[in-house]
Amino acid sequence: MGKYMSYSQIREPGNFGKRAPENTVVFTRNGKSHQFRINPIFAAFLGSVVFLFMIGYFGATAYLVFRDDLIAASYAKQARIKHEYEDRLAALRSKLDRVTSRQLLDQQAIETRVRDLMQRQEAIGTRTGKMSALLEKAEARGLGARPKKQGIPVPSQNPVKSGKVVDEITTGSLTPTISKGQVAIASTFSLRGNASSDAQADAFSYLPKENGSFGSNGFTNQLFGEVADAIELIDVKQRERVFSLRESAVTRSEKIVATLNSIGVKVDAPQSTGVGGPFEPLNPNMDFDDQMNALQDSLQLFDHVSSLARGLPIGTPLKNARISSHFGSRVDPFNGRVAMHSGTDFKAPTGTPVLATGDGKVIKAGRNGGYGKVVVIQHKNGMTTRYAHLSRILVKVGERVRTGTRIGKVGSTGRSTGPHLHYEVRRNKSARNPAKYMRAGKKLVGIL
Repeated sequence: MGKYMSYSQIREPGNFGKRAPENTVVFTRNGKSHQFRINPIFAAFLGSVVFLFMIGYFGATAYLVFRDDLIAASYAKQARIKHEYEDRLAALRSKLDRVTSRQLLDQQAIETRVRDLMQRQEAIGTRTGKMSALLEKAEARGLGARPKKQGIPVPSQNPVKSGKVVDEITTGSLTPTISKGQVAIASTFSLRGNASSDAQADAFSYLPKENGSFGSNGFTNQLFGEVADAIELIDVKQRERVFSLRESAVTRSEKIVATLNSIGVKVDAPQSTGVGGPFEPLNPNMDFDDQMNALQDSLQLFDHVSSLARGLPIGTPLKNARISSHFGSRVDPFNGRVAMHSGTDFKAPTGTPVLATGDGKVIKAGRNGGYGKVVVIQHKNGMTTRYAHLSRILVKVGERVRTGTRIGKVGSTGRSTGPHLHYEVRRNKSARNPAKYMRAGKKLVGIL
């Protein structure tokens, strides 16, 4: 031990305890180096994983190569899935086509019904003028008094949009009333070619199931049914009104004819407007123009017979006057002998107005012997009336008077014992009993 070792020999021996160099990875980029150290254990693990993956991959590939039936089954499964998908698409497309076709048919049906309703509404509206003239003519004659605020049944321009409760006589309202909700739904409904994009989109929410129908059909049918019922009601009301007016005209004409026959006046009515016959109820299928023509004929008949009746002396010359002497034989007040009294005497104070008993023409107005101041009126059917012993004459010869016209005033002129009216009815210069004509006039009160 005679020689000592240096310090450097002690720190770094030549080969004792020398470690192996570590594995490093160096990356160099743009003159810059990056060094990474790899743990040998991690490197071994990573290599083992890669090795096992390669063995599994090649093993699976070899298995598939030798088992080609698996690949064929996979292809067959994919083809089956594809065909099923295509079949489902075809079924959906067919279903959509059916729904679209049904919707188009529904829209065409709706358009047809709308056109039909509009035509019916226009047909009812065109009756307005003719019915107005006939109603005015009928009401002027006292036939079928019209209720207040009611006239000819005429449809409104658009009953669906209004949604109001309107009397079916005055307008073409809806009965029963369509609610606001229904009107709101109806306003969104559009016919083919007029629907907006939103409405078309909403329409798909009504698409049916396999065996369904167009979803809005139920409401549409109900809505159109209500409109059709309202128009039908208007039509029926119009027909009933025309029929009732005609029935009233015929009934009154028959009564006038019967009354005139009772006083020996023959009515020469137009052949086309005969009265009578068996009762026949209103036929709703009868053409409306035929009903209007029938009403026109009935009004012509009524005009004819009523004009004839008004031209006859069937009125009363004095209102509320007492008869003091009837027509026929009586004791003459001047000489006491039985004589023929050719008229009827009415007791009344001097100055009481004397009325014409029928339409006619004044043929005499002045003094005439024992009649005193007298007025003679020429009527139809060869009939005349005389109003004698007047205190004052209010008409002139040639003047035309109407029933109820004041022609003079009661007096006591001529061969008279006191103020009264001597009233005569003559036919072809032959005296007739005035009471018979006055009774006939009372039967026709409210008819003429």
